[in-house]
Amino acid sequence: MDQLLLLLLLLWSSGLQAAGENTSTVCENATLADIVFLVDGSSSIERTNFVKIKGFLSSVIKALEIGRNKVRIGLAQYSEETYQEFLLKDHMDKTSLLEAVKRIPKRKGGTETGKAIDFLRTQYFTEEAGSRAGQRVPQIAVVITDGDSTDDVTAPAQRLRQHGVIVFGIGVGPANLQELQSIANRPPERFLSSISNYAALQTLKDSLLKTVCISVEDQKQALAERFADIFFPLDSGVTAAEFQRCTIKEGCVQKDEADIFFLIDHSGSIYPNDFKDMKKFMIEFLNTFRIGPQHVRIGVVKYTDSPDLEFDLTTHSDVKSLEDAVEAIRQTGGGTETGKALTSMVPLFDRALATRGHEVPEYLVVITDGKSADEVKIPAEQVRAQGVTVYAIGVKSADSVQLQEIAGDPKRTFFVNNFDALTLIKDDIITDICSPEACSDRPGDLLFLIDSSGSIGPQDYEKMKEFMKSVITKSAVGQDNVHVGVMQFSTIQQLAFPLNQYFSKDQMLNAITAMQQVGGGTLTGEAITDVSQYFDGLRGGRPGMRQTLIVITDGEAQDEVKEPALAVRNKGVVVYAIGVVDANTTQLLEISGSATRTYTERDFDALKDLENELALKLCNTDTDCKKTEKADIIFLVDGSTSITLEKFRSMQKFMSSMVNENTVGKDLTRFGVILYSTNPKSVFTLKQYSSKREVLRAIQDLKSPYGDTYTGKALAYSLPFFNKDNGGRADLKVPQILMVVTDGDATDRHSLVAPSVDLREHGISVFSIGVEGANKTQLEIMAGHESSRVFYVDNFKALESLYKNITQALCDTPPVCEKQQADLVFLLDHSGSIHPEDYTIMKNFTTDLVNSFKVSENLVRVGLAQFSSEFQDGFYLNQFYSQEVVNKHILSMSHKGGDTEIGRALDSIMGYFEASRGSRRSAGISQNLVLITPGESQDDVEDAADRLRALGIEMFAIGIGDVHELVLLQITGTLERLFTVNNFNSLDKIKQRVVETICKSKDSGGLPQNLLFQPNISVSSSMDGVSGAQQQGFQVFRGSTFTISCSIQPQYPGGSFQLNFTSSQLNFTSSDPANIPDSLPAVNHSAHFLFPAAEPAHQGSYSCVYHVSVSAHGFSSESRLLSVTVTDPAPFILRAVVLPLTLLLGTVGLFFYCKATRGRKPGRQEDMELDDYNLGVPAAGEEGAQGAE
Repeated sequence: MDQLLLLLLLLWSSGLQAAGENTSTVCENATLADIVFLVDGSSSIERTNFVKIKGFLSSVIKALEIGRNKVRIGLAQYSEETYQEFLLKDHMDKTSLLEAVKRIPKRKGGTETGKAIDFLRTQYFTEEAGSRAGQRVPQIAVVITDGDSTDDVTAPAQRLRQHGVIVFGIGVGPANLQELQSIANRPPERFLSSISNYAALQTLKDSLLKTVCISVEDQKQALAERFADIFFPLDSGVTAAEFQRCTIKEGCVQKDEADIFFLIDHSGSIYPNDFKDMKKFMIEFLNTFRIGPQHVRIGVVKYTDSPDLEFDLTTHSDVKSLEDAVEAIRQTGGGTETGKALTSMVPLFDRALATRGHEVPEYLVVITDGKSADEVKIPAEQVRAQGVTVYAIGVKSADSVQLQEIAGDPKRTFFVNNFDALTLIKDDIITDICSPEACSDRPGDLLFLIDSSGSIGPQDYEKMKEFMKSVITKSAVGQDNVHVGVMQFSTIQQLAFPLNQYFSKDQMLNAITAMQQVGGGTLTGEAITDVSQYFDGLRGGRPGMRQTLIVITDGEAQDEVKEPALAVRNKGVVVYAIGVVDANTTQLLEISGSATRTYTERDFDALKDLENELALKLCNTDTDCKKTEKADIIFLVDGSTSITLEKFRSMQKFMSSMVNENTVGKDLTRFGVILYSTNPKSVFTLKQYSSKREVLRAIQDLKSPYGDTYTGKALAYSLPFFNKDNGGRADLKVPQILMVVTDGDATDRHSLVAPSVDLREHGISVFSIGVEGANKTQLEIMAGHESSRVFYVDNFKALESLYKNITQALCDTPPVCEKQQADLVFLLDHSGSIHPEDYTIMKNFTTDLVNSFKVSENLVRVGLAQFSSEFQDGFYLNQFYSQEVVNKHILSMSHKGGDTEIGRALDSIMGYFEASRGSRRSAGISQNLVLITPGESQDDVEDAADRLRALGIEMFAIGIGDVHELVLLQITGTLERLFTVNNFNSLDKIKQRVVETICKSKDSGGLPQNLLFQPNISVSSSMDGVSGAQQQGFQVFRGSTFTISCSIQPQYPGGSFQLNFTSSQLNFTSSDPANIPDSLPAVNHSAHFLFPAAEPAHQGSYSCVYHVSVSAHGFSSESRLLSVTVTDPAPFILRAVVLPLTLLLGTVGLFFYCKATRGRKPGRQEDMELDDYNLGVPAAGEEGAQGAE
């Protein structure tokens, strides 16, 4: 049952449990989740098996931390009907919850799982029932069943998942696995479990209980990273984009150029809601890239019996217009001829090359839900022959053979059961597209430490070797780039090859192929200690570069792993732990130090799923320097006579490499070039070229002017080329950079100081790059004696690779802060969990942050306080107005000790943002709070954080060591303002990122993102007057009057309700059914949309969206979907008139029959039948059987 290990990571924060009924929770860290079990209670389940289900549920509950602010449990049982056993809000302690489980009666009847799933969504996962989705608490459903459902499960399960609920499925015995796959989230190996019988439930429980205590926040972080799109409803306040880690996004912004077409099936077999999910998938996809005519272009072709170009690559040039265009795509229906559609793509990609003007990577993403009526293999081959990479995505009834023929590669072939699962494979495709660019020019050391013990079968050992080969193939291996080494271990360690032995992929792949399994035990800790030395310089490592260790094991270590792993991480090595089959999850977490770098897989085949994700992660560590996204850079290049043609070519290569390290564009990084010798001359200005290709071509066309070396004159000449007229953007706070490249002594050496000072006073950073005979003193003068901006190499060949060092220096150069004015308050933890030396490091780090801002009364004001179990004032915003005085007071602070109560500290710090204490909140000045803590809060933080957010305060949290990231996330409200490091010594690595985030962050007007309640939606009809507020579906008769009502709990005055409508008619879509207004003002917090006469066109799904403006900020919240079906009244007339008339005639007939037979002694059988009929109850034996049930 290891495929349910991830369920444990989400549900449990317990340690090893003692055997038997007296299981106790070892872990003190309470998890946070709303979990609802949906249990099959149909007649197919014997009473003894139902008892086993209850035993399993009790075991799970005993291992959880139950409480109002911890885990809440709900349970529903179903057969033909669904029974509300208890809601999430009903039991807030473990004792009453276990008693409630014991009291659950077994029901009987058929198996209508679809109806029960809808019941869960409408009756359990609501605020009224105790759901905390609005507080960003994970919503989880666990469905346990042993049979086929007699109704449809696909649509109800899709609605539940779209509601933001993670769905797990447990199938017992003959349960329909295909049906369970339609219910559970993807991938099935994580969310679906199948067991042979109910006795095996106990085995499932035992395997889960093997996992030792895991930090709750680490669990949430790990899941948030992988399943952000399904974690929370769209209206929960934390969007998928906010919650998703930036790994993939950061990799894809490096994708400077690409052309991507979507080829989407819109045939009649696709329902409107499914088509909407397909459009959502495309929008999320395109939002990952840098869209633009010179960057990534997107086009869409839809097809049925014939293809139809929706919009070409050149039609839309920005994300917003692309989103609008995708939303506007309409489905018309028809057949499915994918082959014809593929053929139509050939001229479109030809045109793409012509409009682009040069070759760029090209991709085609095909999405279809059925088998094509025509042949696809040859058309697909024609597309791929153009150099186009094709991804084939099949949904529902798509043909797997055709999908592979379309993609031409199994790794680019995907299949999902439902359209709402498309979003879960999005990252796989994007990662495959983006990983080459993300990994280019990112030198580093990568060591594999693989388990070679006897518990691993020969085939699995080969799969592990193939995994290593795949990761290496996707990495930028080279002597000046990525170095790779491999060690295997069992009872002993065996080095396959160190980091400095091979520098080509072929050599490495051959060496891995030749590896032989060792066999023996599993001494993982000893192996980690041994492999650590190979990261040192003396053993082939490069300590100054990014260093990564990947540990792969299939079993529990027979020695201690925590301390050896901590030692290697303290050297700055980033550790990933991959556990397969029987690996101990707690040990994996101790090895990696973070759940975001921990992977658990059910078997070695699952390693394939990690290849792309891990390859991209290896290229995007927190400390890596990313490409400069926005800057104005001018090269001031020495073209004097001393520079030969060959040397000038080296200069050109250097400049080209620098350009390639940046994202070029009109609104991104701009480049200009000035050549100088006796006289300077601008070759092209900052505004002249807006694409990387144009800049590179212009650099290749440069001609050396020859002459003397008048560097001072050139410096003075360069200043006006940063002006706005020449393309400079200093007024927009874009960094201004001048790169001087020279090989000799300046002819006007005495004229260097004045222009260098003038440049700096205008906010221009000067980088001095000297080659061969350059004068180092003069280089320092030009750079203002900033050693980090002075570079020297003794030959021009070395200049060609110097760009890597300068790129790092550019990353360390802070951009001009967008917040020229700000109130910045630091809240430092000085509890007993902090060692005195670490406390000193934290104070120094705080002063480094302060030094990154312009502290003064009119610009950035700084305040500070400390906390433990008590709050300690430091200084307010209006006390000190200079960096020197602020830093002096920070460094003089003392360490107190005590517990860690962050919630109390947040409430206390609120007073620092009052006008009497120097806050300029009322003047609209940015309000910022930076929390630094290494500990777990011993009180609640969320309410206090919400109160600060309500004041318009942006909160940033820096967690050190084993912190609970979910608690910090509750404080910041977004991952963008949350930072974590392994130890205090690593704080310096994130300083620049923290400063940049503070400078760029924008508040939301001081209002929490989850500001509004969810609106209610209901329907009433003139014929029956019954409200459908609590119903998923509602029937109205054709021609009758009905009203859809929208309402919301009173929070803010005014606002309006918008009525959204999606037709269930395949050929009908409208946002304004039958001229009903789609928006009405909210009167008494409600609005009523009247439909005078119901028509088939009104049949479909409705939702209410409430819009309101609060403090000049617009907010909205959407209700659940409500389905309306329009039916013909004739069947009603049959039921209302004919059936009562029939009953009346039957009664009259019975009366005369009884009268005619009065006095006649009935026979035994007649007497029994008549008695049963008159009583209208089942026979006693039958009733007894029911009662026993």
